[in-house]
Amino acid sequence: MNEILFEVLRAALILLIILVMRYAVPFIRQKAENTKYEWVIRWVELAVRSAEQTILGDKTGPEKKAIVTEFIRQQLLQKKISISDEQLETLIESAVYIMKNEEKRI
Repeated sequence: MNEILFEVLRAALILLIILVMRYAVPFIRQKAENTKYEWVIRWVELAVRSAEQTILGDKTGPEKKAIVTEFIRQQLLQKKISISDEQLETLIESAVYIMKNEEKRI
């Protein structure tokens, strides 16, 4: 009787490990990945708003964008996150677009 119970518990444990490896690990990995990119999006939005408010004088849009791009690149290097230049440019442009539309509503 003890051997049968042991084999059933062993089979249940193996099944549990398989289910965790199949479903829980990819779910946790996906959540961590999403959190990382949400962090990037938030920092890009903050950097764009900060550049618009603090960089005064004769700085134009492309100069502000270069400053924001450099700042975000430094932050990404510190966090060991890699995104392409096209992705970063898209994020910056979308943050600028959102900021401009919010200004029009006010």
